[in-house]
Amino acid sequence: MRIERIELDGFGRFADAEWTLNEGMTVLLGANEAGKTTLLNAVRALLFGFESTRDGRTWYPALAGGRRGGRLWLRTADGQRWRVERHGERGGVGALVVEAPNGNLGGQEELNRLLGGADRDLFNNIFAFGLGELEAFSSLSGEGVRSRIYGAGSGLGGTSVVDIERRLRAEQEASYKPRGSEQTLAKLLGRMEELRGTVATLEQQPATYEAARAELATLQGNRAELRDERRRVVERREHLRRVLDAQPAAARLTTLERSLAESDPALDSLPDDAEAQLDRLLQARDAASATLANVDEQLADAERRRGLIAIDQALLAEGAEIEALRDERLAHEARTADREAATAAAKRLDGELRDLLQRIGVVDEAQALALDDSIPSIQAVRDMEARLGTTSAAADRLGARVDSARRDLANAEAELPADEADAEQVAARRRAVAALVDLRVEAAMLQERERVGTSAGRLPSWLLPAAAGVLTFAVMALGATILGIQPWGTAVGLFVAAAAAVVARATRRSSAGIPGGPALDLRSLAARRRALLADANLPADADDAAISAAAEELAMWQAALRSSEAQRARLAERRASLERLEAELRDAAEARDDARRSWAAWLEGHLLATDLSPDAARQVLEAVANVRRLARQRDEQHERAAAIGDAAAAYDARLDALLGRLGRPAGTDASLRPSTVVALATELQETVAARQRAADLEAGLADLGARRVRLVAAAEAADRALSDRLADWNATDPDQLRTAARAAAQRRSLRQAIAQETATLVALAGSEAAVTTLLAEASAGDPASLEAQLTDAATDADRLEAAESEALTREGELRNEIARLETSDELGAARQELAVLQGRAEEESRQWAVRAIALALLSETRQRYERERQPQVVHDAQRFFASITDGRYARIVAPPGESNVRVEPESGSPRTTEELSRGTAEQLYLALRFGLIEQFARNAEGLPVVMDDILVNFDRQRATRAARAIRDLATRHQIVFFTCHPQTAELLDPDGVATLRLD
Repeated sequence: MRIERIELDGFGRFADAEWTLNEGMTVLLGANEAGKTTLLNAVRALLFGFESTRDGRTWYPALAGGRRGGRLWLRTADGQRWRVERHGERGGVGALVVEAPNGNLGGQEELNRLLGGADRDLFNNIFAFGLGELEAFSSLSGEGVRSRIYGAGSGLGGTSVVDIERRLRAEQEASYKPRGSEQTLAKLLGRMEELRGTVATLEQQPATYEAARAELATLQGNRAELRDERRRVVERREHLRRVLDAQPAAARLTTLERSLAESDPALDSLPDDAEAQLDRLLQARDAASATLANVDEQLADAERRRGLIAIDQALLAEGAEIEALRDERLAHEARTADREAATAAAKRLDGELRDLLQRIGVVDEAQALALDDSIPSIQAVRDMEARLGTTSAAADRLGARVDSARRDLANAEAELPADEADAEQVAARRRAVAALVDLRVEAAMLQERERVGTSAGRLPSWLLPAAAGVLTFAVMALGATILGIQPWGTAVGLFVAAAAAVVARATRRSSAGIPGGPALDLRSLAARRRALLADANLPADADDAAISAAAEELAMWQAALRSSEAQRARLAERRASLERLEAELRDAAEARDDARRSWAAWLEGHLLATDLSPDAARQVLEAVANVRRLARQRDEQHERAAAIGDAAAAYDARLDALLGRLGRPAGTDASLRPSTVVALATELQETVAARQRAADLEAGLADLGARRVRLVAAAEAADRALSDRLADWNATDPDQLRTAARAAAQRRSLRQAIAQETATLVALAGSEAAVTTLLAEASAGDPASLEAQLTDAATDADRLEAAESEALTREGELRNEIARLETSDELGAARQELAVLQGRAEEESRQWAVRAIALALLSETRQRYERERQPQVVHDAQRFFASITDGRYARIVAPPGESNVRVEPESGSPRTTEELSRGTAEQLYLALRFGLIEQFARNAEGLPVVMDDILVNFDRQRATRAARAIRDLATRHQIVFFTCHPQTAELLDPDGVATLRLD
């Protein structure tokens, strides 16, 4: 936000005044007592209200007239225009009107939102400050400002961790403090002891109910009589006081009206500023006469000086040639050395050219210049080099890959395991082992059937499927254990299916064994087992453990055989890959040989040795460019030496011709010719200067003559204006007019005093109609008698009021006593309150403990924050402070909760503000304000910054750097700077485009 315009109707020495401010920097330059501090305080008053002195007097009254107050036209960052208008004759908020961009009118609430929550203290100390605020750190250590510093850095906005810690400590001490009696917890404990005594007393209380009711009835009648009598006495006391207060005003009013009647009414026709108008007319007449006399002196002096000037016209006619010869003089003197240098340079370049030809192996210069060193030719060399490198690298890579593939193939063939015959034998043995497991299950089923015997016929029909299910899981677990399979997974699923089939067959055979089916033969199962053991290559007496071990061994063999099959497949792929790589290697070798043949042919076609490498050929071609350059530079030096000789001869001829035209000897000594040119140039300059002086004097004489005519007319007009004004006001001379003006001013003062005394009497009487009666009583009454009556009335009123108050107090006590006696539950209420207070005491104790823990944590966190972090406000201030002090102080430390700051220099120990010089301390405080201004603008609408001559204690260097920092701040915030020093205004506004004069 910025201030576009300030309008003051009346404030201090200003009346009907206005200023338009720039968007960035505005410098208000004025002498002492020009009103800079007044204007600063006017801006503060319009934004935050009017201040008063301690004795209530008006601060900055409208001394020059007008209504006290004015307007600010504000422009927000989004381009909206607001009007803030405030008027008031005394301290306080006054009459405030805030006009929004849409025309709606508001008040303090709208202004608070517009200012982003900034209060008077924050604005006066941070945004609008003078040297007094800058010199004292207390303006930055206030609660609101300190909260801004650390609240901004910790993300708490306007809330400070220090304030939170202080509030917690205050709440803790308010709850309980050792050796304290006014804290909440202490009061609770005291009340609890009091209630315990009350409970003991109530248990033995006597009845006084009837006596209290009788006394209450008597008191009520007496109090009504006292109230009526007191009202009559108070009315008389107030009437007597008004009459006494009106007596001095009535006496003054009579005296003022008598003085006004004795003065001359004709003086009212004189305007208020008649004497001021007279002074302006007299000043205008005297100034015109003095200026005319000064012009006459200037005319005489100019005519005298013009007669002393003589001019050589012949020398002026040759001015262009003289200046040309003077300008070429130094070049002419250097031509001999330049010609010798050019000849030596040509010889040196010719030697370098011969050395270069010898290094590249070309003896003849013409042969070297005939070589093609164009960009396409050099690019062709690069292309050939790239092709040779690519084809050679490809052939080398393929060769290495072929060698590696051959070694891998040989190693794989050596590691190949047994052939496919072994795999068929292992598969047959595994089938036999699986059949043995199946056979053992069938034997178990048969043995179970024989054990059950004929009782199977008595089993329920549903029991057989259930037994089959149980047996199925038993077979699954048994088979998994024998074959070494984990109990869960894909193998278990497959084995369950096989086991289910076995159980199904066993169930069918078992069902057949029940009466009506064929019997199973255990001997046939034993024969089948011997056959399967032979097929599995196991001994005839092998037990279940041997069968399980064989199953594990066969599973391992079968896995190894499956791995060998995969190895054979990979071996076939490697043979095919090797054949492909060998074919690619033959193609790459052919491409490499073709590139080499092309390179040799290219060298031969470009007149280069066929044994050169591409890098060497490129260097030769690049050297040809240097050959061309050296040959060209050598020829240029020869041409330059010849041109220098021709120019020297031409210069000498021109000088001889000039001297001949001027009729001056040419001279035979060549060493003196340069001084001749210098003398002619000096003489020419003096003649030109004399001609210019003569022209200036002639023009000045013409201007002075015309000015004298105008001044004569102005002096005559000033005399006529003075005479006419004296005649208008019936005065013969200025002294008579001054006397009349003072008498007219006295009449105006008398009328104002009469109006003021009349207003005082109206206020005392209560209305204008009652003033006449009040004046009559005030004039007729004796002051001493009235004072005595007033004293008696006041004494009676106090006595009656005390009696009525005493009766009322006693009446309240009796009513409370009666109410207490009428209720029989007072004892229970006391006991209930005691129980409630015990609960509150427990809660207060818990809260006290919570606050104690929070205080400890906050203290530790704040100390760590001070050590490890600094808020953004301090970082911004560091940047400004380092800039102002030219890096002498690199870091600012502002611990939360402390009322001062420290600075750390480039070398040495940290320093407090008391250890800094006055100027350095002010620069630190200024940097801290800049940091707060930047931080405030990040979270709210930025405010204009107003400064009153704050650079007076800075040395020249730091004032310059501080002004640079202020100009930098003005690129982001509006700056209004008051100063009485022109050099300060120049530092802040070097071009003078942003400076306004405050007269």
